[in-house]
Amino acid sequence: MKTTAIYTIIAFFAIFLCACNNGQKNQESQTTQQSGSGKKFRPEERTSSLSDKERDSLLAEKKMNATISLDSLLYGHGVRFSVLEPVVQGDITQSVSERIGCKLLEIAGQNGISGTGTNPSFVFGTEISQTGRAATGTAPQKMTVKYDLTYKVMNAVSGDVYATAIQSITGVGNSFEEASQNAVKEIKNTPALQKMLKTANDRIIQWYNENVKVVKNQVEKAEAEGDFALALATLSSVPEQAKAAHDWASQKQPNTLEKMLHKKAADMLGEMQSALASSGDEFNPEVGAYFQLIPSDSPEYQSAKQIYAEYEKKCADRKAALEAKAERDEEAARELEKLRLGQEHEKELAEIEADKIKTKYEAKANAAAMEREMRRESDNKKGFWGSLGSRIIGGIDWVANKITGNDDDED
Repeated sequence: MKTTAIYTIIAFFAIFLCACNNGQKNQESQTTQQSGSGKKFRPEERTSSLSDKERDSLLAEKKMNATISLDSLLYGHGVRFSVLEPVVQGDITQSVSERIGCKLLEIAGQNGISGTGTNPSFVFGTEISQTGRAATGTAPQKMTVKYDLTYKVMNAVSGDVYATAIQSITGVGNSFEEASQNAVKEIKNTPALQKMLKTANDRIIQWYNENVKVVKNQVEKAEAEGDFALALATLSSVPEQAKAAHDWASQKQPNTLEKMLHKKAADMLGEMQSALASSGDEFNPEVGAYFQLIPSDSPEYQSAKQIYAEYEKKCADRKAALEAKAERDEEAARELEKLRLGQEHEKELAEIEADKIKTKYEAKANAAAMEREMRRESDNKKGFWGSLGSRIIGGIDWVANKITGNDDDED
């Protein structure tokens, strides 16, 4: 299991870039003045805009404000379920539905549950009932909406509802859609939701304790159909608190992962080529992540090895060019420092990207399997699924953005 130091590296990297961008105008001005007086820019004389104390404080704030731990989502061994986006209806547009889905993912994480879309046995979603929709009589006129949200954790195998909770939210805006978006901000991790998720957590663990054979059958069926990503998702979702099932899943996982990587090798090679093409000579740990995942005994490995060598050469050439310019060009010095920082932690960053890639394959296979299950169910259960949610979300990219501060959502 990785440590929190890994995503602290990402947070620091983001803070560094932010500091560089915020100080760019002042530094450019200083460089211009120096050039005019015949002075050379000397990187060794340049000081960071952040003191050690300020940098440590920012890192601590990042950790506190990150409501979800990327570490626990990728490597946690507790309960997992799939989060569903609510049905698009009325003022609940696709954008609003996605925001609500992200809120559910966030709340699950705050309660120690991973909702990254890798559990085909359990789902968490909400049914939405509009209880009010009106325009104010004041000037300027505003639109108001009210909703009741009924949260549910459901056993997708048996159809049983494991826990429920209700929350009322209100939003105001210049349009009904904006009012709905603002209402999403009122979704909170309330004591009632916490109690509901604790109940669901306990019942899910109990289910795994009592259904080891069912889990084995799910994995064996997926592997027999060649869907190794789904088999891996099923194995990854077994909580460590369910000891017998978890022990078996832990022993089974390496073999299933190897099968999945062999099957996805051609796809990963294509993604690696795309990552290289889009990054140019910029540092991109995603290239290394795909190279790390492609099995060395697969037909695709030699091509991957050549691509990675080309990537390394581009990065080395760029570094040499920046080093040559750094003493006289402040922008080159900043770019060089950014490149060095990334390369110093290349292994850790590539490992994170690799784990994200594996999780995406699992989530995609899981979503496809659950959609097939929805189509197979009776009309009665289709209605239940339909009111609960319309799409399974993965969440990893959103979580990473939250942690590194790149998310532009105001929530």
